[in-house]
Formats: sequence, C-alpha cells, structure tokens
Amino acid sequence: MSELLHQNSKGVKIIREDYKKRSQVKVFSEFQGKRYTLHSYRFNLIPDRFDSPFCSWANLDCCGGWSCDENYLDTAVQEGKKLYAGRYQRVKSSYFPQLPSMDTALQEFQKIVDGLPDGVIAGIEGNTRGGMEDFLYTFICREGTISEYFDLNEVFKFYGKLGLDFPQYVVDQVKALCSIEIKNFGGDKPPFIYYQAGVPVELITTGLLLGYPLESTASILCGY
Repeated sequence: MSELLHQNSKGVKIIREDYKKRSQVKVFSEFQGKRYTLHSYRFNLIPDRFDSPFCSWANLDCCGGWSCDENYLDTAVQEGKKLYAGRYQRVKSSYFPQLPSMDTALQEFQKIVDGLPDGVIAGIEGNTRGGMEDFLYTFICREGTISEYFDLNEVFKFYGKLGLDFPQYVVDQVKALCSIEIKNFGGDKPPFIYYQAGVPVELITTGLLLGYPLESTASILCGY
C-alpha cells in the first residue's frame, strides 16, 4: 500500500509504503521522467499514528535536506503546525550583491514580528551559527515549554510501539530538556544546538521542537 504523506511546490513527494512487518517512507523528486530518491526512513509497521497538530511530514520537508517551501516557516508556528521554526535568509555580500542588505532583512523580519498573534514570539537566533555576516538567522516559536504541548509519556509509549525502549536516564533527560522555555533553544545559551543534534536525547527533543514525525526520528535512531 502506498500513501502520499506530503508534496511541496518544488515537486518533492513524501510517500509511505507498508510491507508485512516494516514501513518505509521515501522522499523523492522527479526530473525528466526519472525518480530520484533523496532520503528513506524505515521503521516497524504499526497500525497507530501519533496524533499531534505539532508533528507532521510537512514539517520534515523543511529539514534542509532538499528543496522545500521556505516560506512555510514564516507561518507554520502561527498556524499551529509546529512549536519552533528556525529561519534563515541570505543577505547582501560581495558574492551576492543583488540580495537585500542586512538592515532590509531585519526590517522585513520586524514586520513578521509585529503581526504575530498572542502566544507566539520571535527573535534573532543566538551566536552559535557561523557565517552570520552572510545570513540572518531568526526564529518564531510558541510560548511555554515542549512538555506543555506534548504528553511525553505518550511520546515514549509510541516509540515503544516502534520497537524503541529507552533507558530511564534518556527519558529523564528528554523530560528535563522539554521543561525549558522553547525560546531558549534559539537564544545565546541554548541547552544544546538543535540543528547539530547527535545523541538520542537531543534527537528526540529536536524532533518534538521542530515537529518531525516520531517515525522519522525512530528511523534515524536505528541508523537508517
């Protein structure tokens, strides 16, 4: 059985295929009649789906691995589709003199800030990124903590259904990170650098922060 999970305006499709015991989600693009697989996620076939408005395959489309709808991140948090959107904009430089200046980019970002609804905030991402002179890194996020939007016990129960049972210290560390204000993940002193997540605790937390499907995180944790 094949199921289209998401398709963006750049022609990239995310399709799930279920087999006897396993499921596979493929991200692919088509060019001149040929299909090119960009990434694959594999995990146990289970009948359940994790139900949360803040997790979707559409969010995974903005993980930076392929061409995506970059303007999605301008509105996803406000529309209740994810908790945190890390945004970037290339600005004018000697290599790209035609692009908007940093001042112009900041002014445009301020317009977004001024139009944010209650419960949503935004800011400039901290100094953890290199090449700041060529890019404006910003974020939009919901107020509060990750644990206020997810039942973490249900999260780990779902991981268990996918075949991943974590030691208690991992559960405890994820819960501790999820009790930190969401805005701090974009601050000068984040608990960890979310876009460089590498160990299970960070990968699980980042998946919830950015709204990635639990199945995709499970696949990465299993080495796929």
